[in-house]
Amino acid sequence: MTGQEPPPDKRGDDGSPPPDTGAGMTAVTYLIAGMLVWGGIGWLIDRYVGTQGIFAGIGAVLGIGLGVYLIVRRLGA
Repeated sequence: MTGQEPPPDKRGDDGSPPPDTGAGMTAVTYLIAGMLVWGGIGWLIDRYVGTQGIFAGIGAVLGIGLGVYLIVRRLGA
């Protein structure tokens, strides 16, 4: 419309995106990666020991907990 100004550009002087862009995706990635990595390690332990998913479940929960820790530590959420 006439007389309206466009929203201010939040990019830096060099055209780079703001520093907090992608923080949500980073948080989701930490959670998923932690669950998959530690759940996979638990699955390998289950295969070695001969149990039926006990260590995989423990590993997945541990991975989610460590993912939350990384989110709080690195992103300051």
